[in-house]
Amino acid sequence: MPASLERSVLVDTLAPPSGPWRRVDVLPLVDSTNARSLDDPMPWRLVTAEAQDAGRGRHQRVWVSPPGTSVAMSLTVPLPASVDDWGWVPLVTGLAVRDALGRLATEGGVDLEVVLKWPNDVLVGSPSAPHASLPSTSTSTSVTTPGDPTGHRKVCGILCESGAGVVVAGIGVNVTVPQADLPVPTATSLDLVGLRVTREAVVVAVAEAFAARYAAFTHGGAVPAEVQRAYREACSTLGAHVRIHLPGEPGTARDVEGRAVDLDPSGCLVVDVAGRKRTFAAGDVVHVRPAEQA
Repeated sequence: MPASLERSVLVDTLAPPSGPWRRVDVLPLVDSTNARSLDDPMPWRLVTAEAQDAGRGRHQRVWVSPPGTSVAMSLTVPLPASVDDWGWVPLVTGLAVRDALGRLATEGGVDLEVVLKWPNDVLVGSPSAPHASLPSTSTSTSVTTPGDPTGHRKVCGILCESGAGVVVAGIGVNVTVPQADLPVPTATSLDLVGLRVTREAVVVAVAEAFAARYAAFTHGGAVPAEVQRAYREACSTLGAHVRIHLPGEPGTARDVEGRAVDLDPSGCLVVDVAGRKRTFAAGDVVHVRPAEQA
């Protein structure tokens, strides 16, 4: 049976006086750590749970974490002062998770490549492994593009929700989830890519990295150039051929395809569609493999 989270380790490391989080809650089975955080929206509060049975992904998808094999955590912070910066919150969260997993891999002597899929997924793979073709996936909303052409697989999903002057960054990381329990063929876990770490180590590393990234992000006025540069460098979506599914009334939805070329100042994706630059807000991105391009 998987070991329970060591509450004392998390509180002693992350709560005052040693850590940046004003309150650290370690709960048993919950419906959703984001929901629990929004019930009591306290800035700089961390909520994690042994498991959740109604965790939410974007577009009302359900994310369930098998007990003892995943990290389900929510980090509550003040909303950025400018509404134009709100779109950067999931991107900064992804950067923080990338920082944390990179640190854990370095400490563990594991050769691991961590990349970001705009706007809310963290993917991992071995730099030395051959690039694999992943199965296609598609959804009925926003931006889609089948499989990641580099062979990276999803290890973490992010969902940011706002309320009462705060934003809650919900983070789910597959830590020791076995292959048979993965929800889709394009997913993986840290254990499956050779990174053997405890769930406590993941919570601590992500919470510390997020606190540092978010402080830098909200310091001053505009989104710092370093944050924008770091995300562009880490984002596997940029440069990829993408398919954007534009929702509409039944029978009117249509797909748009092009190459993702940049992010605009608010964190939206800029896509070159037949020579015309178009901007799209957060949606599902599945990177189209070359063989699938028209």
